[in-house]
Amino acid sequence: MNWEAGFDDMDSIYASPDDFRQMRERNKAKGLHLLEFFVNKCHDIGVGCEAWIRKGDPTEVICHEVRRVRPDFLVVGSRGLGPFQKVFVGTVSEFCVKHAECPVITIKRSAEESPQDPADD
Repeated sequence: MNWEAGFDDMDSIYASPDDFRQMRERNKAKGLHLLEFFVNKCHDIGVGCEAWIRKGDPTEVICHEVRRVRPDFLVVGSRGLGPFQKVFVGTVSEFCVKHAECPVITIKRSAEESPQDPADD
């Protein structure tokens, strides 16, 4: 199945369990690649960091890890959701700013750095 082709002209779609397994594997590989990229960037500039992948609700997992690790500060990205989206989905970064038990630095990316399709975010 070609997931990258888009669904604009489709009324419905069939996906097999194997399709979903392949999507999970691709997403995991993307996540590991991004994690490796940012860990390397931190080490290149002399900033120590820890990184890991956990399953679960991001707000709960991040705040749990902050309590466990007790970092000097937490850096989170901001996707730049519009006000309409924020009302319905909130943001992980806003939650962390309010609830994490350490200082939180939020990095907002520019519009040109944001994916065109929110599903790629």
